[in-house]
Amino acid sequence: MPERQPQLNSRSLMLMLVVSALLGALLALTMFWGAPRVAVEAAPSRVAELEGSFTQVAEKVSPAVVNINTEQEIRQQVWGLDVFNFDPWRDPWPPFRPYERVRKVTNLGSGFIVSSDGFIVTNAHVIRGADRVSVTLSDETTLPARIIGADMAQDLAIIKVKPEGELHAAKLGDAEKVKVGSWAIAIGSPFGFTETVTVGVISAKGRVMRQQGGRRVMRDLIQTDAAINFGNSGGPLVNIEGEVIGVNQAIFSPGGTGNIGIGFAIPVSPETKAAIEEAIRSARGRV
Repeated sequence: MPERQPQLNSRSLMLMLVVSALLGALLALTMFWGAPRVAVEAAPSRVAELEGSFTQVAEKVSPAVVNINTEQEIRQQVWGLDVFNFDPWRDPWPPFRPYERVRKVTNLGSGFIVSSDGFIVTNAHVIRGADRVSVTLSDETTLPARIIGADMAQDLAIIKVKPEGELHAAKLGDAEKVKVGSWAIAIGSPFGFTETVTVGVISAKGRVMRQQGGRRVMRDLIQTDAAINFGNSGGPLVNIEGEVIGVNQAIFSPGGTGNIGIGFAIPVSPETKAAIEEAIRSARGRV
């Protein structure tokens, strides 16, 4: 018996080592395959939730966004041959004389409905000098619009259409609550492509920008990398809740190349919101 005891201990030790190795391998496989699976399963859920938020905002706000077309007649006194009005048999010679030339200029912009009875906010520069203004709604209905008021210093304007029924209106938010890094969603009609939705973040607040060759200085602007292009002016910049926090106003585009990720919007502060609401209340009594 004393001679067999070492053999039993050796076998027991070998068995313990094999069992320990198997248990260790099983634990390692569980950790390797189990932990990543939780992360992989969680990631699509978060992405789907975020995508759903963007979709909801687009569905909520887009019906309130409009396309604005303006037309202006520019009359110029020029000297030359008025070939369309000159009668070689009756008019005196030489045929060169001063006459009035009329040139039509069109402009394109965006806006958003702020009341169900047809009041619309846009940029003042979109409707500046316009002889005629028309608005195309999200259902492609085109209506003539009347200019209610414009503040060139703030580059904000209110126009009015007369719809047959109630319109879908956007909700004004509070730009003072917005933080740098927050989601920003721009909706408008860049180059005439209606109801275009682009997504970015609030890049900065309180920006100062010189415009019109330095003749005008816009202050306290919101900067965003949500794509803004020509035709977006006057459209809404909204937060993830679908509230309008800014009015898209300008882009920084060296050489006129278009969007490079630096766009600006006029913030909808509590003071701006109150001014818009007061202007609408005053206008209701006369339109």
